[in-house]
Amino acid sequence: MDLDEHLSDRKRKVKYVQTMFDILAPGYDAFTKVFSFGMDSRWKALLVAEGVRRAPKDPVLVDLACGTGDLGSELARLTSSPRTIGLDLSKVMLAEAKTRLNGRKNIHLAACDMLQLCLPGDSADMVSIGYGLRNTPDVRAALREVARVLKPGGVLLNLDFNRPVNPVWRELFLWYIWNFGRIAGWLWHREPITYGYIAPSIRRYLTIPEFEQELAAAGFTVEFRASRLNGAIGIHVARLAKA
Repeated sequence: MDLDEHLSDRKRKVKYVQTMFDILAPGYDAFTKVFSFGMDSRWKALLVAEGVRRAPKDPVLVDLACGTGDLGSELARLTSSPRTIGLDLSKVMLAEAKTRLNGRKNIHLAACDMLQLCLPGDSADMVSIGYGLRNTPDVRAALREVARVLKPGGVLLNLDFNRPVNPVWRELFLWYIWNFGRIAGWLWHREPITYGYIAPSIRRYLTIPEFEQELAAAGFTVEFRASRLNGAIGIHVARLAKA
């Protein structure tokens, strides 16, 4: 399989990402902890804390690329959200989330494309995304969809890999991600490209300053930012402009 060809083509990338996460779903949480040396939990905790500080009372939450539901369920718990919606392309991931959530009545799950959200406009108070925007074929369109479903003044929480600005660190980091990712993919799933995919996707993605430019273009103002691993991880909380 030509990975560059799949990442360059809009339709192929969507199908590739969906298939890849279907494969990754079992054991995904364990892998994330190992792959990040436990840092993923701290990054998410920081994002959640900053989001909760800005949450209105009884917010309607939407967790995009929700995966196993860890980010959305924690936000729902800490904000006492009466309604949280977890959306993901992968039905296998959603099945894992359903098991993890164990029948929580206020959290609803559905399969949905981030570029065509199955939600009405102005319907959410907060949107969270963990490692999701980088996997879309069109970040700008995805941010427009987030802005569409958020109420004016609503809050976006985003955690993702970014392309490091420093060229020396960028190549060292991507070398590590490529090689360790392929080893982990073989050990977890007997398929090296499952996690080997991460490095090429980061290389094609935005730096933190470029991502913040896209946020501004979509009508968001950054209220909190944090960088980890010398710009390889971006943590953002941004607010949509009020009408």
